[in-house]
Amino acid sequence: MKNWKGKTCEDIKIKISEHQGTEIYIDGPYGAPSSHIFRAQHAVLIATGIGVTPFASILQSIMHKYWKARHTCPRCTYSWSSEIPATVMNLRKVDFFWINRDQRSFEWFVNLLSQLEIEQAELGGAMERFLEMHMYITSALQKTDMKAVGLQLALDLLHEKEKRDLITGLKTRTNAGRPNWDKVFKQIADQKKGKVTIFFCGPPNLARILRVKSDQYGFNFRKEVF
Repeated sequence: MKNWKGKTCEDIKIKISEHQGTEIYIDGPYGAPSSHIFRAQHAVLIATGIGVTPFASILQSIMHKYWKARHTCPRCTYSWSSEIPATVMNLRKVDFFWINRDQRSFEWFVNLLSQLEIEQAELGGAMERFLEMHMYITSALQKTDMKAVGLQLALDLLHEKEKRDLITGLKTRTNAGRPNWDKVFKQIADQKKGKVTIFFCGPPNLARILRVKSDQYGFNFRKEVF
C-alpha cells in the first residue's frame, strides 16, 4: 500500500502515468462520522467509556458557536442570541449520552461537562435545553432492584436538595444501570427537533443494537472509530 500523505494531485498523476495499462482506483479520503454533526438537525451523541473522546472537542465547538452568536447592548447590558445561519451550524438540539461502569470513569471529563452546564445557564432561554446530558453508571443497581431502593432514594433526595449529582457533581442526574433504548429512542422521536442522526463511539455489539433501533425509528446512524 503506497503512502500518499503529503503528496499533491500532480505527484499522483505522474506516478499513474508511469504505469500505463494498469488499472488504478483512487477513493477517499473520508472524514470521521462526527464531522457531520454540524449538518445534522437533531444530533444524538452516544459514548461508552473513553469513546467519549471524539465528542469532547465537538461539544466545546458547539458552545463556542453559540457564544459567538451572543450580543450585548453597550448601553444597557441587555444580551441576546442571534440565530446561527444554517451554513455555520444546522443543529437544533443535541442529546449527549455517556455510559460508564464506575464513578472514576467520569472524573477526567466532568470539568468540561460542568463548564458546558454553566455556559448554557448563562446563555439562558431556549439554549438551556439545547444540550441535554444523560449519564449512566452500569455498576450501580437500578431503582427496580429492591437492594438499591434505599441508595436510590438517598441520591434522589440529595439531588433535589443540593441540585447536584452525588456521583459526578453535575446538575444532571446520573442514571443507574443501562439505558432502555426503546424508551430513549421514543423520547428522542417525540421531541420533533428535525431529522435525527445518531453518532456512536463504543463497542461493536452496542453499535449493532443502535443501528437496528435507528432503522426502526428512521434515524440516521454513524459510527465513530476511535
